[in-house]
Amino acid sequence: MGKDAQEVVSKESNNREDKSASLVADIDSLIDQTLQIYELTSKEDEIIESIGSSVSILLTTLKVSLSLSQSIFQNDFPAIKSAILNNKAEIIIMQASGNIVTKKFSELDSSQVMNIMSEIVPRLGESAAAKKVEVTEKIDVLRKIAKQFQRIKVEMKPEHAAKEEE
Repeated sequence: MGKDAQEVVSKESNNREDKSASLVADIDSLIDQTLQIYELTSKEDEIIESIGSSVSILLTTLKVSLSLSQSIFQNDFPAIKSAILNNKAEIIIMQASGNIVTKKFSELDSSQVMNIMSEIVPRLGESAAAKKVEVTEKIDVLRKIAKQFQRIKVEMKPEHAAKEEE
C-alpha cells in the first residue's frame, strides 16, 4: 500500500472516530438533558399543589370565587359552558350536557396553571385592593364606636366609686 493510500485510510479512520466521538457526545448531552427534564417535571406536581394551596388561602381570605376562561379547559372538556375557581382551589366545570365536573388544582397541567394564574392574578389584585378599602373603613367605624363607648367607662366610673365607698 502506498503512502497516499495509507493517508486516505488514515483520514477515513479518523473521520469515523470523530463521527463516533461526536455521536457519543450527542448521546451524552441528550441523556443529561432528559435527566434534567425528568427532575424538573417530577417537581412540577409538588409546585402545582403548593400554588393551589396558596391560591386557596387568597380566595378564602378575599371571600371570592372566580370565573375562568372556557378555553383553558377546552381540550379536556370540548362542550364546556363555564368554569369557576372556588376557595378550595377546585375548578367547577359546567358542561353543555348539564354534567358538572370538579377538578382539583393539583390535577391541572402546567400550561393550565400558567393560563389560570395569568388570568386570576390581576383580578385577585383588584379584589384585594377593594377588600382592604372595605376592611379599613369598617375598622375606622369600629374604632369610633369603641371610642364612644369608652365615654361610658369614664363617666360612670366616679359614680360607681362613690357608691362603693358608702
